[in-house]
Amino acid sequence: MLAIHRISDLTLERRGGPDDRLHIHFKLSHAPDRAWIGLFKAHAASSALSAENAIFNGDVVYIEVARARTPAELGTALDCFIECANLRLRSLPGPAPERRPTALPPTALPRPRLAAGRFRPRV
Repeated sequence: MLAIHRISDLTLERRGGPDDRLHIHFKLSHAPDRAWIGLFKAHAASSALSAENAIFNGDVVYIEVARARTPAELGTALDCFIECANLRLRSLPGPAPERRPTALPPTALPRPRLAAGRFRPRV
């Protein structure tokens, strides 16, 4: 899969309300798959920006953030979320959407060996 990049400038909009969240939308180089979207959302939600409610419509992304100082800070943070999703890096608080390796069956694990007579039962 080709790496996904942000190809448009950020469009910022404040809609007011009790928490005064900032609404952003931007365009990606191509539409991402479900695993990529899950990774992007996990990184965005666990960030200092408290970015949530990410909506993907093909290659266009709509997202809300609670804290933002400058448009440059937002652009850098969003590019970081995109790059982390491209690299398939997991975010700790969020679930891992990619497949996990299966555990080895119990018979494949070596049995621990105990030396005879070295251990005494506790009384």
